[in-house]
Amino acid sequence: MTQKIKILDPSEAIKIAAGEVIERPAHIIKELLENSIDAGAKNISLHLQSAGKDLIKITDDGCGMSPQDAELCFAHHATSKIQTVHDLSSITTYGFRGEALSSIASVSHVELITKTEHDTLATKIVIDHGNKIQTSNINHQTGTTLVISELFKNIPARKKFLKTDETEWNLIVTIFQAFALRFPQIFFKVFHNDNLAYNCPATPNLKSRCAQLWNSSIHEQLLELSAESHESIKISGAISSMHYYRFNRGQIFTFVNNRWVKNSEISKGILKGYEGVLPFQKFPAAFIFIDIDPKEIDVNIHPKKEEIKFLHPTTIQRVVQNCIKNQLETVATRTLENPTIEKVQNPFVFTNFAFNKKDDAIDYNKVLPEAEFKKLPTQSKLNHQDIFKTFNLIKQENPSKVEPDTNITIDDLECFNIIGQLKKTYLLVEKNSDLILIDQHAAHERILYERFKSTSKKQEHVTLIFPHIVKLSADQVQLIEKYEKAFQDHAILIERFSDYEIIIQATPVQMTGPSAAEIIKTVLQWIETHQDLQVDTILQKLHEKILIEKACKTAFKAGDLLSIEQMQSLLVQLQQTEQNFCCPHGRPTMWTLNLKDIEKQFKRDYVGSKSLF
Repeated sequence: MTQKIKILDPSEAIKIAAGEVIERPAHIIKELLENSIDAGAKNISLHLQSAGKDLIKITDDGCGMSPQDAELCFAHHATSKIQTVHDLSSITTYGFRGEALSSIASVSHVELITKTEHDTLATKIVIDHGNKIQTSNINHQTGTTLVISELFKNIPARKKFLKTDETEWNLIVTIFQAFALRFPQIFFKVFHNDNLAYNCPATPNLKSRCAQLWNSSIHEQLLELSAESHESIKISGAISSMHYYRFNRGQIFTFVNNRWVKNSEISKGILKGYEGVLPFQKFPAAFIFIDIDPKEIDVNIHPKKEEIKFLHPTTIQRVVQNCIKNQLETVATRTLENPTIEKVQNPFVFTNFAFNKKDDAIDYNKVLPEAEFKKLPTQSKLNHQDIFKTFNLIKQENPSKVEPDTNITIDDLECFNIIGQLKKTYLLVEKNSDLILIDQHAAHERILYERFKSTSKKQEHVTLIFPHIVKLSADQVQLIEKYEKAFQDHAILIERFSDYEIIIQATPVQMTGPSAAEIIKTVLQWIETHQDLQVDTILQKLHEKILIEKACKTAFKAGDLLSIEQMQSLLVQLQQTEQNFCCPHGRPTMWTLNLKDIEKQFKRDYVGSKSLF
């Protein structure tokens, strides 16, 4: 009988094994950068031709290798990093399995030149697709240079799967950016086709490194992170503000115990931290560094060490989400902080007014219903009774709410001056040395969205005396029947009237029939755009979409004239609203002009909060 199972020749086996580690030039570059950093390099230069297909050359000023180590480094599973599998639980270096150089040498032409500070001459080794052809001594500075060419010459089948130069280059750039972010103290240079693509001198912080890799605009939008959970998980790094977003995840980098990794739980935590802050399908910039007990992770689950596994993944997701959310809210609070009810001095400027009676306490947590909001008086001046009446109305709407401390004195309160409205769209508010512009629609939209979100499970509806008819296409009528329950959950009751019409029988108490019709049409367009998604996925996103549209359609509009009381109430409610720095669509609710910047435009000197006239 013919023997079918045979032992592969070692030279063939290593070529096949190399495919697990080396699929494209980017993977080679990752391994080489890891080795240079493990060697303690402070300067690393990378030269590429044709996105690494024709040439990869890396030079570093690390510790280098002795002649003996240089000979051994190309042996399969030769490593200085671990001795047994138990060492993986506390590994801190980047390379550790001893596969990279042996795999690279088996599928390319390699020249290694390396020298330690104690050696007089450097060691040069040349290997051609797995076959060592030269060992010699030459002059070279301390450190290591590796030149790799003729990639996959001996494996044509693998070479033909390489992508275009542009695609391969983009993959290389992502890997380079990750290393540059993690090691701002290292001077990196990258040359592509003899052109200097990146010049990144050592820099003291992450934000400056981001400016080197992208541009100065991102530097201005980054917020620093620093937090530690009770699970002894440390989070650091930087994230973009609520005013910055991208159309892809190209500026999201995550690091665990100093290693750049891809992990779905961290990614979910980042995106959940931005929920309700950025527009739909837009992404932040985030450079997250997580320090955790090495025993809580497995770094050896992926051949290229790109992925890791957490022992408690949901904890990681929660910690990351809360860290980002808290930072965004903290920054927003610095802009709009501690607004108070103020006694009128003139039609537009208010001073502090203290509430010391428990019966007159204001419930800042209650959103004033739109119907009552718009009934507020439009007189220019208020007396004490008017103010108490206005805010007692809020309290009566929801008497079960916990009331704030009613012993606040004037000295405890920070003064805001409401200047007025600009173009019946923007509230102008003076605070200290800042001029704050608040978009009345975006602000009110956020307030209502958070209110609807907290009460969405118990929405009350009002039956319309005259049902509102909505004309649709035949396909849309059939489509809305499929998702009728989702609208019903939001107190919008509909039924089919004809092949081309539906009737709105009831709406939420604060909404009109025409507004409900606008919501239905907008949401239907969204469903039509996303019909390729699973029904369960659409239903999950549909709930959020309807909430956002309800808030949008019932909020103040640009062009609505607001009374002083309405402006005042809007400020109070906005301050007490979560994520008050943007509307549910991701547009900012406010914009701050500092007096220093204003006076710069007028070419005045600035000292403290006073100008020199």
